[in-house]
Amino acid sequence: MTTSKKAARGSFEAARRRRASATALAGAAALAALAGASTARAENDGAYGRLDGDLDLRVGAGASFAEGGPALCARGAAVYLETAGLYAHYVDALGAEGTPVARSIAGGVFLQPLFLARYASDLERGPPWLDLFLDSVALGVGSFWEAPPGAGLAPEPGLELSLSLDVPLLGDATGPFLGLRGALRWRGPELTGDGSARDAQRALLSVTLSWHHVLGVHLVDAGDRSYARGRAPVEVAASGGFAGVRSP
Repeated sequence: MTTSKKAARGSFEAARRRRASATALAGAAALAALAGASTARAENDGAYGRLDGDLDLRVGAGASFAEGGPALCARGAAVYLETAGLYAHYVDALGAEGTPVARSIAGGVFLQPLFLARYASDLERGPPWLDLFLDSVALGVGSFWEAPPGAGLAPEPGLELSLSLDVPLLGDATGPFLGLRGALRWRGPELTGDGSARDAQRALLSVTLSWHHVLGVHLVDAGDRSYARGRAPVEVAASGGFAGVRSP
């Protein structure tokens, strides 16, 4: 009798373990299926994380090439809704000989006109890297200041026009990008007609590795949210059915 009870108990425990294992496997399969579906939706939504926030912050470094040889460069940008933004671009020759410009700094505005138009027209069909690359086309205009070797930055700014492209390395809006930027620069004296013909135009090509990060800072509704936080709370009186506004 004891042997029979032990055998029955062992069979019951084995069956319970099999049911538990089957339940665990089913749960894991369901989670994997949900994760796969979520990933597929994220990859095929045409936004690739660009609508996860309204501000894209970018920072990077690399090399610039112009008359006189290569130089180190750094860039930073803030882009609103992947459409319009502000940029800063710094170049430093690190004391290299033979270069006409020891360092320069530029800043201005730029426009990425393709993303919203292509997204609204349902043209974001993938692959993700191609959509992100096409939508990264940016046209910029700004001012720059440069310093010749052994001198400080010129007090009079020049004009800079730029065209830039960014290739995503991970197929997502947040992540590393390889950037290519070309700029045409006119110094202040050239703009006023005081410079020589040789210096009337200067080309600068920059290659950078940068990190882009999309953040939700709610620039559009910042005023509405401040107003909502500042409103006086409304309370209903316990009797008489009167609703009044409590003084702060």
